[in-house]
Amino acid sequence: MATPTAPLDYTEERASDSLQAAYFRGALADQQALITAEIARQNRTLNGLSTRSDALAISLLRRDIHANEAECRDIERMIAALDRRFAAAWSSG
Repeated sequence: MATPTAPLDYTEERASDSLQAAYFRGALADQQALITAEIARQNRTLNGLSTRSDALAISLLRRDIHANEAECRDIERMIAALDRRFAAAWSSG
């Protein structure tokens, strides 16, 4: 594997990393908003199912809700990690 011969400017590299992280953070926040909206929709559906006695549908929907909530928590952790890593760069820019 070839290695680049031109030295990278550390400041430019950090700025590039910061821009990529900001873009990725925005994408994560968008995904989190979509999942949160889906959880709200699922909860409304679950409330409607609760008036009936379709235990299998209720169980499957609860499983999906829990999976979406876990995905939201994972995204929150990723966003928090990006915030910790790049907070100084973003506040000075």
